[in-house]
Amino acid sequence: MSMNKSERETELINKVARKIVDSEMETPAIWLLQTIKPLTFIGGELSYFYLAPFLPFLDDLGYTFLDTFEKRKNIEILIKTVERLEKEKSKENKKIQQPSMLSKLMNKLNFRVSSKEKAVN
Repeated sequence: MSMNKSERETELINKVARKIVDSEMETPAIWLLQTIKPLTFIGGELSYFYLAPFLPFLDDLGYTFLDTFEKRKNIEILIKTVERLEKEKSKENKKIQQPSMLSKLMNKLNFRVSSKEKAVN
């Protein structure tokens, strides 16, 4: 089952965004992408020129990558995807770091029980 062009672009954008977030390089990546966004078409055309000898070795992946990231809208989608994944990751980290209400209650009860036990002993 072959994917159409937009599905391949979306999959590639998601893979690149996930790699950026997993590497914890969100801020530099967003900064760089915002900086080069106006020149993406020119950069894409120059990439075809300089990478032409190597593209046959990369099969379809090289062309897909260049086609995807020479479009300004895809750079914007990549930035938004990185920001969304970063927010999700920070929410997960906050959930892990913050104790639940039950664990807070258990800690208080254990503290009181252990302090009463110390008073009795």
